[in-house]
Amino acid sequence: MPEVTIIFILINTIGTSLGFLVNLFLCYVALFHSPPIIRTYSVILINITLTNIGVCITGFLLQERIIQSGKSLFYVSYGYCSLFGERLCFDIFGAYLHFHTHALWLLFLSFAYRYYVMLQKEPKRKSLQAAIFIVYFPSFIQLSAMLFQKMDLDEVETALKDRFPQFNFTGLAVTGAIDIIGFATLYTLIHMTIISIPLAIGIQILRRKIINLLVLKGVDLTTKSRNLHAQLLRTLTFQATVPLIYFLDVFFFFLTHIWNNPILEFSIIIPSLIVPILIPISSLIYVTPYRNYVLRFFSLRPGLQAVNSQSIIPVIWI
Repeated sequence: MPEVTIIFILINTIGTSLGFLVNLFLCYVALFHSPPIIRTYSVILINITLTNIGVCITGFLLQERIIQSGKSLFYVSYGYCSLFGERLCFDIFGAYLHFHTHALWLLFLSFAYRYYVMLQKEPKRKSLQAAIFIVYFPSFIQLSAMLFQKMDLDEVETALKDRFPQFNFTGLAVTGAIDIIGFATLYTLIHMTIISIPLAIGIQILRRKIINLLVLKGVDLTTKSRNLHAQLLRTLTFQATVPLIYFLDVFFFFLTHIWNNPILEFSIIIPSLIVPILIPISSLIYVTPYRNYVLRFFSLRPGLQAVNSQSIIPVIWI
């Protein structure tokens, strides 16, 4: 097995395993150790952790490499899914992509929620769950389209061998689309590349609006409430960099359209492995109740239980 393949599999295994463990831990903390004032928001956070766990499990099973050739896309799986057949690998890949798009929609919803509660009363948990269902709909369509996509596996494998005879794919699961001008493939490409741009812009706009409200004297917030909003804003500000990481995936994807290189083809997946690690770590670090629990959990000295009102100042300049 070529060295670049071994390195990729190692990076993928470490990244997905670490992401799985960190998200599982945050899910537990959010479920049982969220203070009352952010218990409703924890509904979104728990959904994010579960989505990231889905990303990590499917990513570990896939160990995917994406190859482009003209209007064709080929997916080569080096993971354990290849032991159970090509179609299962393709379905898992569809689930993997839909988890990523849903995670981005949930991140956007996180910012929208923080902005809403600073203007209106805290929504009911059922209302928030309904909002989560609504933003899941585009990703659900994407998943359904890929699950029901018809594919001639022999044709795909033959086309890949004809166009890249120098590569050896024996024993690997090879799937893909001979022509990307089809609903499932085209919808997925648009959803993962074009739609991510307005979502990223929307996140930045909401972030700026939240900061403006935090420093506005007329906002009716208690000191405790304001500090918790500030802590969550630190988390969301850190998480606002996530769309930039997804743009790296998109950049490598379009670059492989110009130059077919194994390193670039593996690199399409690698940046997105960082996302499920960064998001939970940001919550565990910047939200004080969570951070104090982590310190107690690992028998370290916890920080201050309360944050004074001056803690808002650094947030303004993030």
